[in-house]
Amino acid sequence: MTVIDPFANNHQSMQIGELVIENQEDKIIIYGDIDLYLNQSGYEQAKQLHELTSKIIEVFEDPNKKTKKSLSSKEKNDQSDIVIDNPFL
Repeated sequence: MTVIDPFANNHQSMQIGELVIENQEDKIIIYGDIDLYLNQSGYEQAKQLHELTSKIIEVFEDPNKKTKKSLSSKEKNDQSDIVIDNPFL
């Protein structure tokens, strides 16, 4: 499985077990759950988590490695300043 490039874009995501990791330029979103069993599958998942968290920590330790155009998440970019009437009221 390919590990995301943390904080590099707004379109990458990955999954480890039932744990979903979504990439944004200003944040990493992690949700779901994972059961790490003491077997080969659990070992592989633990290695993926370790690789991911190591890459995230590298960015925090040297944020200049990433060229960030602007620190605005997709969530904020999708919001409009236009007020729309609620059709259900």
